Amino acid sequence: MTYQVIARKYRPVKFADITAQEHITRTIQNSLRLGRLGHGYIFSGLRGVGKTTAARVFAKAVNCRRMIEDPEYLQQVTEPCGECESCRDFDAGTSLNIAEFDAASNNSVDDIRTLRENVRYGPQKGKYRVYIIDEVHMLSIAAFNAFLKTLEEPPPHAIFIFATTELHKIPATIASRCQRFNFKRIPLPDIQKQLKSICEAEGILVEDDALQLVGRKAQGSMRDAQSILDQVIAFSAENDQGGSITYRGVAELLNYIDDDHMFAVTDAVYSKDPSKMLDVAQFVIQNGYDEQDFLEKLIEHLRNLLVVQNLSSTRLVERSDAVRERYQRDAAKFSPASVMQMVEFLLQTQKELKFQFEYQFRFELALLKLVEMGQSSGTDNLQNHPLPAQKKKLLTNP
Repeated sequence: MTYQVIARKYRPVKFADITAQEHITRTIQNSLRLGRLGHGYIFSGLRGVGKTTAARVFAKAVNCRRMIEDPEYLQQVTEPCGECESCRDFDAGTSLNIAEFDAASNNSVDDIRTLRENVRYGPQKGKYRVYIIDEVHMLSIAAFNAFLKTLEEPPPHAIFIFATTELHKIPATIASRCQRFNFKRIPLPDIQKQLKSICEAEGILVEDDALQLVGRKAQGSMRDAQSILDQVIAFSAENDQGGSITYRGVAELLNYIDDDHMFAVTDAVYSKDPSKMLDVAQFVIQNGYDEQDFLEKLIEHLRNLLVVQNLSSTRLVERSDAVRERYQRDAAKFSPASVMQMVEFLLQTQKELKFQFEYQFRFELALLKLVEMGQSSGTDNLQNHPLPAQKKKLLTNP
C-alpha cells in the first residue's frame, strides 16, 4: 500500500479535530444549528493552519444526511456523522456536491465562466453544492469582476468558500459580499500536543524538547510541523536510540543552531572576550550554517532577554524550562537599553549582508562589534533601565 504522509493521514475530519481555530468552528457550528448559512465565505490566514480543511469539513457537514434529518443530533453534536451516504461519498472523493478549484492555475475569465455555468445546476444528493476556491487572490481582476454577479445573486443551493493567504489582494467588492474568517497562527503548545499524539499513534518515542524544536521551526503552521515530523521520523529510523526522536537528532537534521551558541555570544559580550566571540563565528562558518539565519536567531535570543527584563517573567519565552531559567539569570547581566542597541545593530547588519561580498569577514566583524558595544557601555550593562511603554508593548507582541 502507498505510504500516506502524516499531514494527509491525520487531517481533521470534523470540527473538533481542527486545532486552535475554535472561534471559527464555533461560529460555523452555530450557523448550522440556527440554519443561518451564508452563500460566501473567505477563510484567510497563514499557510497550513486549517483553512482548506475547515472548508472541507463545512462542505461535508451541510450535506450530512443525519444532520439534515435528526434535529437532536444537529443541535447537540453538529458534526458530520461520517456514516451516511453523503459522508461516505465525500470521504471516498466521489461526492458531486463539492468542487475544489486552484485559482493559481485556473485564474482566467474563461475559467470563471465555466464555474458560473456549473453553479446553475443543483445538487444530486443533499441540499447544497459547495465550491472551494484555493489561493483565490491569484484570480485576475477581470476574473473577479466576472464572478461578481454570481456572488451577489447566487442560486439558493450554492455556497462559495474562498481560501487565501493574502486577504489584502481580494477586491473589496468581493470581500464585502462574504463572511470573513481569519485563521490564527497555531500556538506552539498546541502544535506540540498534536505532534505528540501522532507519535503515540505511530508508536514512536520522542523527547518533548525535540517536538518543541519542530514546532518552533514550523512557525505556527501545523502542516509544516507535520511535514517536518515526517522527515524527522525517517532521519531517526536507524539511530542508536532504536528509532526514537531526540532533540540532538532534530537539531542535526534541521541544521539548527543550539541555544547554547546564542548564550555564548551574550556571554562573550558580557565578559568582553573577543576570542570567545571569534570561536562562535568560526563554529558557524565551519559547520556551514547560514550567517543570516544565525543573526535572525541571535535577534530572537536578544528579544527573549528583553522580554524577561521587562516582564520579570519567562512566560513569553518558548523554550524548555532549563533554558528559561538561564534566560532568567542572564537577563540581569544587561540593561534593556544595551540589548536594544545590539538588536538595532544586528537588524542593520542583516540588511547590509544581503548586498555585501566577503561574508565571512563581515560576519566576524559584526560579532566583534557586539563585544566593542559591550565595552563602550561599561557598567551600564548591569543596570536595569525600563524601556518606553511603546517598545515594551511591541516586545510582548512580537
